[in-house]
Amino acid sequence: MSHSQSQRSVGIDPIKTALGVFVVLGVALTAVAGYAILESVEGFATLSAELGMTLVFGLLLLLTAFAVRRTTTIR
Repeated sequence: MSHSQSQRSVGIDPIKTALGVFVVLGVALTAVAGYAILESVEGFATLSAELGMTLVFGLLLLLTAFAVRRTTTIR
């Protein structure tokens, strides 16, 4: 009499884990770099227009990525 049933093992996907770690690390390093830039130029008032637009478009890119992530279905 066999009592073994096929159980589905839920393991950790190493590729997804590595990608998640690198994304979090990238966001953290970008935040640190942004803080360092703002501290080196003494705040927002002394930013050039080009750097300001770069920051705005970077934030828009992040917001778009989060919005797409929320609306797409997980397969």
